[in-house]
Amino acid sequence: MKTDIETGAPITIDHSHHEVHEGDHYNLSYSVASVGGLGSPDDMMTLSFLTPNTKKRLHMVIAAICSSGARFRFIEGKTGGGASPTGVFPAHNSKRESDETSLISDVAGANVGNVSYDATLFTGGESLVDEYIGADGLGTSFVGGSARSEQEWILAPNALYQLSLFEADAVPGTIQMAWYEHSSII
Repeated sequence: MKTDIETGAPITIDHSHHEVHEGDHYNLSYSVASVGGLGSPDDMMTLSFLTPNTKKRLHMVIAAICSSGARFRFIEGKTGGGASPTGVFPAHNSKRESDETSLISDVAGANVGNVSYDATLFTGGESLVDEYIGADGLGTSFVGGSARSEQEWILAPNALYQLSLFEADAVPGTIQMAWYEHSSII
């Protein structure tokens, strides 16, 4: 029986929690104080990234939060867009003492362990999620189901993805990503 490397206990925790203990789980969150509104420089926010071209797959859950009606999209692939990102954010390992770095990279594939932010919207590609959230003004969060097993996406290798949140009102907004990297045994 396999045991947890932190505690030596038999692994009875769920697999995604085990990946945290193994140092293969990552998080990234991006917030702005004012998405949208007339004259606002931040009428949209995006997180864009390239998955690694390896046997490791990213098992990802996503979320977006806003206090007013906003459109949230999750796009796979593109025919255009995704240019001119403002910069990159590092992915944070959930096991803070781990030296492991995520295999995710910015849209150019130049910065491993980083995600591009505020690139132009992707055009084309496949729309995996296209939802209006927060229309009730209660800070509604997008989630794909009531359990991780209903929310998790296993992303394709060597593929571009973009999460975007855009709206007309000048309100705060947040996009969150959490994932673990796992090699299939088949």
